[in-house]
Amino acid sequence: MSFDEENSAYNSNYVVGSYNKDFEYGSDEPDAEFHGSDSEDQKPRILLMGLRRSDISNSSFVQFQIWDFPGQIDFFDQTFDSEMIFGGSGALVFVIDAQDEYIEALDKLKMTVARAQKVNPEIKFEVFIHKVDGLTDDHKIETQRDIHQRANDDLIDAGLENVNLSFYLTSIYDHSIFEAFSKVVQKLIPQLPALENLLNIFITNSAIEKAFLFDVISKIYIATDSTPVDMQSYELCCDMIDVVIDISCIYG
Repeated sequence: MSFDEENSAYNSNYVVGSYNKDFEYGSDEPDAEFHGSDSEDQKPRILLMGLRRSDISNSSFVQFQIWDFPGQIDFFDQTFDSEMIFGGSGALVFVIDAQDEYIEALDKLKMTVARAQKVNPEIKFEVFIHKVDGLTDDHKIETQRDIHQRANDDLIDAGLENVNLSFYLTSIYDHSIFEAFSKVVQKLIPQLPALENLLNIFITNSAIEKAFLFDVISKIYIATDSTPVDMQSYELCCDMIDVVIDISCIYG
C-alpha cells in the first residue's frame, strides 16, 4: 500500500477547502494544470527521491508540483538535467526505508544533496525515515539517531557542513506521513507567519484549544497556531475531514 493509494479514494474534482488560489501558486483551472507550462513553473516544486524499495509515491497536493523520481536514477548520466530538476525546486524529500539496510540509501542521499546544493543553494532538504510502523518505539528512536548521525557525518566529510537536514519518522498506517508533508509544505509558504498570527487571534477570541488550516484533499495542514501540535488532535481533525467528505459524497 502506497501513500498514493490512500488518497485515491478521494474525488480528484473535490476542491472544497483546497489551498486558496489567491496565495499566488498558480491557477485552479484544469487546463492550467495539464497544459499551461507557465502556471506549472509558478508552483513551488517538491522533489521526492529515494531508493527503489522505499515505496512512497506522489499525492494530490494542491498548488504544488510533486516530482517523484525512480530510485535507480543516476545523477551522473548525461541525460539527467540537474539544472532543470534542482534549479526550480523548493524542497527535496529523500525517503529512507527504516526496515532495510540504509547504508546504500545514505550514500545516495549524500550524492543527491551534493548535486542539488551545487545547483540550488536555497533548496530545503527533508529526510523521511519511512515504514517505521514495523519498529518498536526504542528501535524508532535508535534508528532516527543513527541515520541522523551518519547522514550529517557524511555531509561534513563532503564539505557540506552548512547544509541542514530535517528528519521525520513516517508511516502510511498512521497520520505521521501527513504531519511530515505538512511541515515540508509550510516551509514553502511565504505567508505562513501571517496565517499563524491569524489563527492565534482566532483561538484567542474563540476560546478553542487548537486550530488547523487544512487542505481537505490531501489532509495536510497549511498552517496552525503557535501552540505545540498534539498528534491526537491532528488525527481527530483528519478523521473529521473523512466524515465530512463521506457525508458530502452521500448528500452532496
